[in-house]
Amino acid sequence: MEAKTEPHAHDHVRVEDDPLVRGRGRYIADAPLPNQAYAYFVRSPHAFARIVSVDTAAASSAPGVIGVLTAKDLVGVGSVGRHPPLPGRGGKGLVMPFRPSLASERTMHIGEPVAMVVAETATAAQDASELVAVEYEALAPVVDAREALRPGAPQLWPEAPGNLAVDWPGPAADPEANARTVEELFAKAKHIARIEEMTSAW
Repeated sequence: MEAKTEPHAHDHVRVEDDPLVRGRGRYIADAPLPNQAYAYFVRSPHAFARIVSVDTAAASSAPGVIGVLTAKDLVGVGSVGRHPPLPGRGGKGLVMPFRPSLASERTMHIGEPVAMVVAETATAAQDASELVAVEYEALAPVVDAREALRPGAPQLWPEAPGNLAVDWPGPAADPEANARTVEELFAKAKHIARIEEMTSAW
């Protein structure tokens, strides 16, 4: 059997690729603005940890560095967490913990920003970021929503006791009546397949 490639027609022809793949295109990096600065983030290597200390002295004095920001520089800045309002069972709202732009006391996931280095060039910012000394106390993470809801699981957010963000019964107007109808249907079913129930958790 021989492999054969059939020609086919394109309804849309891309015109932007040719100059880019030939090195003749222009990117944002090719058009710097006057007094432009560059930022590089120092990120947590831990999924869950307490921040013991952040030392930015060496990074702040590195060549080309304009400034180094940490959480203490962002007091008053709002939460980066956003979610549409979602009512739970009994009208109880979704728990929305405050999520800082730069972690202050704890890091809640790998890669969470802890510090931001601003410098005259991208290279200077990256080089200086390696001089930021962050001391962490690693904590036991919870990486499975079901495990997070089990008794004794590490408490992630004090605003969400038991790590429960919302108990959402679904889009039914009357969840209890809907549940009774579902049970009646299951009782009449010839075959039933069951899966483990999942509940939203932080």
